[in-house]
Amino acid sequence: MKPSNYNFFFPYEPDDTKVIAYNSFSNALALMEKDKHGTFMRFCSDNAEINDAEFVEQLKRGNFIIDDTCNELDLLKFRMLSARYNTDSLGLTIAPTADCNFRCPYCYEKDVIKPEYMSEETQDKIIELVELKSGSISHFHVAWYGGEPLMAMDIIQRLSEKFIEICDKHNVTYSANLVTNGYFLTRENVEILNRLKISSIQVTMDGGREIHNKMRPHKDGLPTFDTIIDNLVASKDILPQVSLRINVDKTNISSAKEIPALLEEKKLTEKVTTYLGKILDENDSYDGSNCFNMCDFSQAEFRHYVENELDLMWRYPRGVANVCAADNISAHIVSADGRIYKCWADIGNHSRCVGSLSADVIANEKVFLNYMLYDSTTDKVCSKCNLLPVCMGGCPYKRLNHSGDKCTMYKFVLENYLGVIAKQIKSSMEKAAQTADKGSE
Repeated sequence: MKPSNYNFFFPYEPDDTKVIAYNSFSNALALMEKDKHGTFMRFCSDNAEINDAEFVEQLKRGNFIIDDTCNELDLLKFRMLSARYNTDSLGLTIAPTADCNFRCPYCYEKDVIKPEYMSEETQDKIIELVELKSGSISHFHVAWYGGEPLMAMDIIQRLSEKFIEICDKHNVTYSANLVTNGYFLTRENVEILNRLKISSIQVTMDGGREIHNKMRPHKDGLPTFDTIIDNLVASKDILPQVSLRINVDKTNISSAKEIPALLEEKKLTEKVTTYLGKILDENDSYDGSNCFNMCDFSQAEFRHYVENELDLMWRYPRGVANVCAADNISAHIVSADGRIYKCWADIGNHSRCVGSLSADVIANEKVFLNYMLYDSTTDKVCSKCNLLPVCMGGCPYKRLNHSGDKCTMYKFVLENYLGVIAKQIKSSMEKAAQTADKGSE
């Protein structure tokens, strides 16, 4: 037996006789007695025998120790390739319009915003594609994107109804989500989205009223904050799950705390959860000096969650096989003009187009292959990182653009999150045990 390459050990503050043990390959989390941790570390450094059969079994179960013949990089590579080239599902991110009613200063699409809406001919080609694939897939997922997709509700409705019809006919599981600025998220539209099986919605805000209205103004210069909040309140009894993304940089991070308090006041917390998004300087769209690097953003994000007493369980690290749509053979981004891309950040940049629903566009094969053929298990840096199983090389777009900021946030704040999460799990287990004891009395 030998130790895994993906073990982490951190102090457990509530009890100094224990340490937090985490393995990024298996995602196992445990509290380990300090003396057993010492025994394990002697095994790692000196190959000292562990004379505790039960402890050895626990270490095996969590992948903290593995067979001598096990090559974890090979296993990760197999997991990556299996997911990357799996054709059992189909994922389409569809931008029904390139138009938007906001003019956010940091928008990486602002140079390609135009009053262009997907033609019926392009819609029909998407329907043909889904019909063609439906006989060989078990799941089909659509992400509605833009521009601002709710400016094209008629297109969303027509395509969704066709997709649902096709999936019902071929016994394919259908799911969908929507990314919106929230301005047109009226009760009437929410009712339609529910009928179209759109089960989750991402709405974006940029902090409290004053900051948001400055950073996410209407194209006519009008404020937008109150309209978004009023929409959420008006539909809160019928809303699907809403993730409210609070975009932050160095100039507005302090304003982010206003949103959780407002959601509490408006009694929206059962349906609306918040998380922070990192404003990026993509395509030279914004002053990069205002943007956080990943290290500083990760720490600011953790402080935000703790100070606002938000649930951190959803931030428990999880293993990934492929990173996103960009390195998945069965996922595609379709723009309003029918061009196909591999990454949301590429949309509208014709030099990054990898295909088209029509025959008159030359695909950029180099871009496609750069996204699809990268192997983090052979990368000279990533292959040696003990967080590789939960990162797999990080953001493909940033990698292709030679960004030095592509690593996962867990590189900087893993101990912070696991410290809080371990305490939460321990507390829940103790409460459950107390309840069980009372029930047996």
